[in-house]
Amino acid sequence: MAIDGQLNADERRLITEAITGAAKKPQVAVEVGTWLGGGSTLHILRALEQNGSGHLWGIEVDRSIYERMIANIREAAPQEANRFTPLFGFSQEILKQWKREQPANTTVDFCFLDGGNNPREQIEEFELLDPLIPVGGQLLTHDAKMRKGRWLVPFITRLDNWESRLHDISENGLFYAKKIAPRPSPESLRAAQRQLFRQKCQPAEIAASYLPSSVCKLILRLLPQKFSRNLTDGKN
Repeated sequence: MAIDGQLNADERRLITEAITGAAKKPQVAVEVGTWLGGGSTLHILRALEQNGSGHLWGIEVDRSIYERMIANIREAAPQEANRFTPLFGFSQEILKQWKREQPANTTVDFCFLDGGNNPREQIEEFELLDPLIPVGGQLLTHDAKMRKGRWLVPFITRLDNWESRLHDISENGLFYAKKIAPRPSPESLRAAQRQLFRQKCQPAEIAASYLPSSVCKLILRLLPQKFSRNLTDGKN
């Protein structure tokens, strides 16, 4: 059974290789944004199964997509489905709840972030997961060249306890980062925070954060279509 999924063949290969080629095989994997399951979700699960260990927790916020995704995974990959726990809801709330339910010594060895288009969500997801990611842990994000990645990509790039690379292998872009030290230096952290502050102070982001969604939608409808699309999910 073929499952609809995002990511091109190269992106799927890089996700698979990050898991199967890790020096320490990932035991705990977290994904935000499963969609229908045929892209990142299925390939993460198959990579864990190839390793012979590890479990994936996958978060999806759209109820109809969530239910179809579960059915797809169970039908297309019944063996790999034993390594999968689907979670329904908004990522920030689900991650907070998930962290409370885990043992105190839990680490997150592999993360894939591909949720909503709001860059604030991805930063908040990273802030929740980062304390649990050990040295050697890996983080990948999709749509790294789009609005979704406008905050997180430059933020992590400035942290010297992560080595990172933007894979320019699609219009959307795939970002890869590996933690190489427990904490960043104070200098690099300040540089990352300054960059994030500048991003948050852009007029479009201030409007998106504080104006009602109905007002934002009205403004976008009044703008030229090309400009409106660039504000909502366009390239960096």
